[in-house]
Amino acid sequence: MGKLERISMKDRLATELRRKILAGDLPSHSRITEQNLADEYGVSRAVVRETMLVLELQGLIVSTPYKGSEVASISRTEVEGLLLPIRIQIEQFALKEGLALFDADTYEDFGSVLAEMERAISNKDIEAFNEADMLFHAIIVDASPTDSARSIWDSIHPRIRMHFALQTGRTGALPEFLEDHRRLVDIFRTGDVNASVAAIKSHIIETNEPHLGVLDEFVQA
Repeated sequence: MGKLERISMKDRLATELRRKILAGDLPSHSRITEQNLADEYGVSRAVVRETMLVLELQGLIVSTPYKGSEVASISRTEVEGLLLPIRIQIEQFALKEGLALFDADTYEDFGSVLAEMERAISNKDIEAFNEADMLFHAIIVDASPTDSARSIWDSIHPRIRMHFALQTGRTGALPEFLEDHRRLVDIFRTGDVNASVAAIKSHIIETNEPHLGVLDEFVQA
């Protein structure tokens, strides 16, 4: 393995490790240590530490006190039976409470996110698309005046990131996902709570369930 250049070291290392994780070269539950990475890539442990923080925020690495760090895992069973139902409950609850509070600034935020999704598709930047997707749904959750919606969202945030990271780029359906998000905003603008609640459920199910087989392929890789 060749040494990485010192320019943009953290970004280069993060890109390399992310590629390995998403390609299955670093399987789920693989132990990751600062010293081993520092030795392999010829970088300082400080650079490795910063890189691991980036990957942890992206949901690709899990760090546990006194146990160290390992590649995160996620299964179709977890996504289908737990993660998607929780997302539906949170976002439906947030819309019931917060849709009436959506204002011009809210829709400007949605517009900015949709534009970022479009740029990401044009640039073939899966990571940027996933980040925009996360922001879109965070806008919905943040509109709720109840703190519990955001609290629960934050607790599953890394799992959502891991799910998006492993599934979205393999679907080939990013343009369809973009259009589906645009349709959601159009429905929100009507102010119809029942229609919006039904639409967010359909969105979460229809943009995920047809592609869950991708997770099976990843586990088998």
